Amino acid sequence: MDHPDVRQVQTADQEAVGDLWSDLLALQADFDDRVGMSDDARERWENDFPMWLEDETARLYVAEDEDGTITGFASARQWGPAPIYEDTSEVYLDELYVRPENRREGYGTQLVYAVRNWSEQVGARRVRLRVLTSNADGRAFWAAQDALPLSMTFTIEGPEPASDEPDDEGTKKIGFQSERSS
Repeated sequence: MDHPDVRQVQTADQEAVGDLWSDLLALQADFDDRVGMSDDARERWENDFPMWLEDETARLYVAEDEDGTITGFASARQWGPAPIYEDTSEVYLDELYVRPENRREGYGTQLVYAVRNWSEQVGARRVRLRVLTSNADGRAFWAAQDALPLSMTFTIEGPEPASDEPDDEGTKKIGFQSERSS
């Protein structure tokens, strides 16, 4: 396929994109168990899906094959650095995923192109993203997209929590986005 079809997400895409998003989280957990999926991750994603349809500062794009099957997605949002840094508009590409059987067919590149095009439309100076260091194919893909490393994230592992600790009520929020007033 020379030019996959890429478009903004629609309401009817919710289940298909949710399935791909779950696949992405499972893949990330395969790369590193420190990024495992929570028990209620899908419920949280479903709760936040309407934001991708309504919020003008965020975009969710899907790639479709010639049969109209969604083969991948990219999520991005407008972002700005902390106030101590030069004030500049950026777009943060949160997630990019293409089904394994559809990789190396141009879907990922076209999804990135859609995000880059949107970032130009909103006047962003750059697109920022992250990739797990253990994901060699992902790092190679981003290098092919002219992405340059900016920083590295390190972790210092602490002790495992005791299994008899009470649940923290603050972690039982539904969705990733804060409550929005109508």
